[in-house]
Amino acid sequence: MDAYKLYWVGQWKIKAGKSAEAVKWWEEKGKPNILSKPWTKSLRIYAGQFGLGGEYTIEIWSELESYAAFDEMDKFWEENSEEAKKFAEVWKEANEYLEFGPSRLMGDWPESYL
Repeated sequence: MDAYKLYWVGQWKIKAGKSAEAVKWWEEKGKPNILSKPWTKSLRIYAGQFGLGGEYTIEIWSELESYAAFDEMDKFWEENSEEAKKFAEVWKEANEYLEFGPSRLMGDWPESYL
């Protein structure tokens, strides 16, 4: 098995009539904001198809380097107040276009490899 993969997965739904604005916000602000953080290894976005996505039809999969990423996040919030404030402002703006659902931590299941 190659390196273990770990993902922080957030679920969202786009507010009614806000699709174009949500896509523009994501491309211009949301995606660059997440990718600018050193704990983000990769980023993927998935959309439920044919109504099979449940209530929250968008999933954002941020690959983390390791569980230590959570310590890095805490350190960022504690030691970089101005940058953390800018980070938070980007996500406050997202509330105009998106409704945030639950998040979860996902990872490889090593026993599934043959």
